[in-house]
Formats: sequence, structure tokens, C-alpha cells
Amino acid sequence: MATVLLAWELGGGLGHIMQLWPYAQGLAKRGHRVVVALKDLARARTIFGNTVSYLQAPTRTRPASDRFRPPMTFAHILYGIGFGDFDELVAMGEAWRNLYEMVRPDVVIFDHSPTALLASRGYGVKRIVVGSGFCCPPDSHPLPNLRPWVNADVEKLCQDEATVLASINETMKLWGWPLLDHMTQMYAEADDTFLVTFKELDHYQDRPASKYWGAWAQTSGKAPEWPQGSGPRIYAYLKPFPALPHLLRMLTQLKHPAVVFVDGLDAKLREQFSAPNIHFEQRPLDLKLVSRQCDLAILNAGHGTTVSMLMAGKPILQLPIYLEQGLMARAMCRYGVGMDASPKQPRQIAERLQAMLRSDRYTEAAEQFATRYADFDPQRSIEGMLDRVEELLAQ
Repeated sequence: MATVLLAWELGGGLGHIMQLWPYAQGLAKRGHRVVVALKDLARARTIFGNTVSYLQAPTRTRPASDRFRPPMTFAHILYGIGFGDFDELVAMGEAWRNLYEMVRPDVVIFDHSPTALLASRGYGVKRIVVGSGFCCPPDSHPLPNLRPWVNADVEKLCQDEATVLASINETMKLWGWPLLDHMTQMYAEADDTFLVTFKELDHYQDRPASKYWGAWAQTSGKAPEWPQGSGPRIYAYLKPFPALPHLLRMLTQLKHPAVVFVDGLDAKLREQFSAPNIHFEQRPLDLKLVSRQCDLAILNAGHGTTVSMLMAGKPILQLPIYLEQGLMARAMCRYGVGMDASPKQPRQIAERLQAMLRSDRYTEAAEQFATRYADFDPQRSIEGMLDRVEELLAQ
């Protein structure tokens, strides 16, 4: 029996935590001891139950740095989460080192855990990085501009990258470990990377040849309740954003049946835009059922929901809020399976939603995506990754 540590340092969304469930469940069933170290243990408990042992992941209490706003490279992102503060980086890294000493894992699976990954360099433990792409940067130097639509001072970006690398290497000197030549080396040093997405949706479109394990949909949740209305069924799964009231008004005016789930929706907005053709949902839905029954989705470019819709051949209007979502939306648009719009521009949202409703080409492209991956078997993919974990353990 081996000890497997699942490390997830950042975030706490239920959907993201659920992505770790197949590893926890599968490895536990194979007789391994599974320990999870996460930020939000209460949410994790609702998913993992008694399958695993729990530890609190080292958690930052300071707000993210706003020195680089908006972030343009992965170095800026790491700077914002603590890599730009030497004392904080050392303290958080040593907290992870103490956790490793306590657990003594044989393999660590890292999901969006850069500090945990850095702190593991000096241990003789197998290491696997897992993610949908954005948090698994390819090994490159200098780092690419993640906002190619924004003119950037390339020399300044390189200087910023050097600043973060210097903080990392000061930490390596303190711990007596080899220095990094460049920042993404710490990802390249991992024994394997599980890209749980499809090539078309990779945030890094110029990634060198890699193995993609695919992605799977959330199947727990209630069945959708479609309201009255005529025309295509619209599913909206969103978080609050500036133009949300305008979108809700538009949906009421279209008269198409719409199921709307807005995480954190103000009760006043729900009351203001109540209409016979709108059903406001307050509980998670079974995405497989929703994707089969709807005709078009409006999303914030979350990875899991995007995959669910495309695997069912449904086009998407993406309203990305964050950089990671913006890159996902741009990747999706390259293949013609939908459109994106700024969450701050009501007119653009209206124009692009109307364009998608008037044309069949987005549905046809989404159906082609679904056909391309019709033989994809999530369980076979999961078992393949579990086999790879055990293969590394046997080495």
C-alpha cells in the first residue's frame, strides 16, 4: 500500500474539488492510503466523505498582490499569490515541507498548487501535476504574454519574470536545493502531467506535443425544470457580472424557455426578472441532462461546464470574467463552436447572442466536436491515469 497525497493549494469551488474525486476514490479502491490537503475542508468533506484522510492546506491570509494588474504572464500570476514576497514564500513553502514530513507520501498529485510543487523539489517523491491546462504551463522561457490582444512591453515582462525567479531561487538557496534556470522548470521536473482536457480547449495553444486525457462532466444534481416559452432552450450558468441585469432582461424579452443558475444571484434581481419563460435554479443541476436538453448555453467559460456542453454538441456564448476563462473562450471560438463577449458590454452580448440564435453554424461546429470525441470513455481515461500513478509508484 502506498500513501498518495492530493494537494490543492488555491481556490475552493465545488466543481474544482470534484475533479479530484476520481483520483481519491480510484486510488482508495486500489488499496492505497489517500490523504487530501485542501483549502476548503468543509466542502471537500461533502464530496470525499470517509474515503480519505484530511489535512488543512497551508492558506494565505494576505490579499493577492495588485502590483501586476492585469496579469500578463504566468510570472505575474505567481507573484500575485505570494511568490513575490520572499518571507511569505518561504513560510508557505516550509508549511508544505512540514506537511510532507508528517504524511511521508510516496506520490503527490498537485492541482493548482505552485507553492506545494516548489516545496516538494527536495524530496524523493513521485510528483504528478494535473489540470485543465492553464495551471500546467508548458516549459518555456521567456514566458508568453497571456493577453496577446494587449500590447505589452516584452522587455518589462522579462524583467518581471526575472524578479519572481530571483525570489524563488533565494528560497532554494535557503533550503539548500538546486536553483531553477527558469520558472516553468519546476513544472517540467514533475514525473508526469495529466492534462484533463481536450487539445482544442487547451489554454496554451502552442503547447508542444502532449497527451490529453480528456475531461468528464458532473453527473450529480437535479434534473432541469424547463419553463414555458417557444423556440430554443437556453441554459445560463453564471456568476454575477456587470452586464448580468441586461442579459436577464434580454432573456425575458426573447420569450425562449431559459433555465438560469447564477451563483450568488441577488434576490432583488431574481424578483425583478421573474417571467413565465425564466426558471431561476438555486441548486446544482445534472449537467449531462442539461446539456442533452438545452439548445444553447451561456457561460462564464468554466472548463467543466464548457466540456459538458460541447460533448453534447451544444454551442456556447462565453462571458469570461477572469483571464483563465478568457483564454478558454478564445480557444473555443477558434473552432467555431460559439462566440465570446465582454461581461461589461451589454450591447455586444445582445448582438452575439442574437447572431448565434439566427445561425446554425455554431451548432454544426459543436456537433462536429461531439462527433470527434463520441468514443471518449471518461472511466477508461480515469483508469488509465490511475494505472500511470501505480506505474510511477513501482519505479
